[in-house]
Amino acid sequence: MWVLFGLLPAIAVVLLGVGVGGARWLALALAVAICVPFAIADGWPDWFWHLDLAHGAPRPALWWTLLLGGLLGTAYDFRVLPKIVTFGLEVGLVVMLPWLLSAPLRATWSFETCALYLSAGWLLMAALWYCLRRSATAQPGLAVPLAMTIALGVDAWLLRTHAGGPDWQLAGVASVALGFAVITTAWRRRFECGSGAALCMTLAHTGLLICGRSERELLQLPFVLAWIAPLPMLLVVMPWFTKHRSVGACIGVLAVATCGGLAVWLRA
Repeated sequence: MWVLFGLLPAIAVVLLGVGVGGARWLALALAVAICVPFAIADGWPDWFWHLDLAHGAPRPALWWTLLLGGLLGTAYDFRVLPKIVTFGLEVGLVVMLPWLLSAPLRATWSFETCALYLSAGWLLMAALWYCLRRSATAQPGLAVPLAMTIALGVDAWLLRTHAGGPDWQLAGVASVALGFAVITTAWRRRFECGSGAALCMTLAHTGLLICGRSERELLQLPFVLAWIAPLPMLLVVMPWFTKHRSVGACIGVLAVATCGGLAVWLRA
């Protein structure tokens, strides 16, 4: 079922969007590749303005956040809107995601607990977003998509062994979609992963990993390691690695794989 309604549509969207249209369509292609099987699994969500963003279920909010992230990321990479406008909207999505996904938990939190968890979530989200944006700027080729393919694959494994359900399948679909984006370089030699695509990858990685998790689950070391796994990509922006881009890309991707592998090993 998931091969027919999940993997195949995701692969088709990525091959059409990225393989034909070019890498600047990666953000929207990835968002659609996740959102279509997401809707098939959970049903199409209500319109965004009908959602209870403060106390409602997190999954519809995540669906809309991913779709808006894909649209904003593509607008940024195509420079459709002024950079200051798209950047401000992207900041809004990064800030809102931890708030939206923590709605069921905030009902039982005290003010101090809410401030602590949300601050940690905002800090990690901002760090991941900054890391992937800077890395995509310093290494606009395959390094960031390849690293995030590994990170999302780790997410899928952890979620499958932890609770099952559609979360691990969606993370797997996202990982496969990014993997096929990398494969498109077989006929499109020039592949530049823009900053907009980095936003969509950040939202997908964080959203699918933490959606529906409890405080105890989120504090487990394997989940923390999986969440921060993309951060070692920031190595590629260091001066020495910017002069030796191939070496920097290899070390960054290997560091992400090592962090993800440690999370898998601790969870096993």
